Amino acid sequence: MSTNAKLNKKDYILLFSVLSALFVLSMFYRVANAVIAPNLIEEFHINAEELGILGGVIFYAFALAQIPLGPLLDRIGPRIIMTSFSLTAAAGVMIFALSRSFGLALIGRVLMGAGTAAVLMGSLKVFTLRLPPEKFASYAGLIISFGMLGCVLAASPFAYFTSLIGWRTTLIIAAIVTMTLSFLIFWILGDEKREEGSDDAPAIAGQGTGILHTARLVLGSISFWQIAAVAFCRYGTFVGLQGLWLGLYLMDVEGFSPIRSGNILMMLSVGMIAGSPCAGWLYDRIPHSRKNVILLGLILYCLSLLPLVGIFKIKYAFIYAVLYFVIGFFSGFGMLLYSHVKEIFPSSLSGTVMTWVNFFVIAGGAFFTQMMGTIIELFPHSGRSYPPDAYHVSFLLCFVCMGASVIFYAFCKKK
Repeated sequence: MSTNAKLNKKDYILLFSVLSALFVLSMFYRVANAVIAPNLIEEFHINAEELGILGGVIFYAFALAQIPLGPLLDRIGPRIIMTSFSLTAAAGVMIFALSRSFGLALIGRVLMGAGTAAVLMGSLKVFTLRLPPEKFASYAGLIISFGMLGCVLAASPFAYFTSLIGWRTTLIIAAIVTMTLSFLIFWILGDEKREEGSDDAPAIAGQGTGILHTARLVLGSISFWQIAAVAFCRYGTFVGLQGLWLGLYLMDVEGFSPIRSGNILMMLSVGMIAGSPCAGWLYDRIPHSRKNVILLGLILYCLSLLPLVGIFKIKYAFIYAVLYFVIGFFSGFGMLLYSHVKEIFPSSLSGTVMTWVNFFVIAGGAFFTQMMGTIIELFPHSGRSYPPDAYHVSFLLCFVCMGASVIFYAFCKKK
């Protein structure tokens, strides 16, 4: 089958729906700890630094899984890889939900991270095989937009169900849904023509694209590092803020309830839901200035972090909500980096090169989530309450790192 073979409308809607649902759950698991942070601190008897480790370990596991994932997707195809990885994620969620110790919870989070590693990259590989190149960014933006519903669910809806049936029971239900979707994706992709039988397979086999060979090819490119650096900082700062520390800041410093904090945090996801498809639409329709679209969006994202560093006092929940929406909206432009890097390397290596970028994306989530916790823990505090300056300094780290990476990326070649 040609790599751009079309699906009929009914099959595509079903496939896209299942892929999107899996990505929704993947995003949910990444940031779910923000709402239940007080529960985790109390039940596992941990401090801010340990909470940061528990939040960040999912990203370390996710990032490390990216290294073999690209060649696996290029050789075996999304069907088997996505199914097996998603079942691993379901097992990890179940372990985390049933754990009674910090160590067991950590193991669960590791399996969650490794298991969800193939969801987005597998979906993008499917799009690469099935869609014309000029539509890739639009559909990538669309699935990322849908995926952000997972972050919405991890905010006030998760807080509500936690208060109703408990966070453990809620996660057990999510694990069962993940397992069901794993079998669905295996069935749906098997019902189509196999991706691994596409025209790309012989080309890949004939180019000597082993893991070490492709690693040298990708990592030897300065353009790759410029894209990887800004991807590392963009997603790392965003998920570090969204997945843990902004929610705890609202509860700890502003005194908001978990549900009210969840409602405000939800605006980060709403903003990204709006921003990702807008970014994809602009990218596909302004072919002569695609890099400028990415650069402008990332500059505005960096500037939107500035109000978080405590320069002026934010007095109203409404202002927080608007600010979080803006942060989420311009963070959505970061997904265009997958499209940019795909244009620099051969299409036969699309899975590999996108997963290498994703390695640094997720490594950023791990680094910033944990590093912010380490910084916050350095400040004097009483009990489980941390001073505003502790949060402001950690947020300043996000702004500085993001600004430096944007400057580095500005000199990246277009193609």
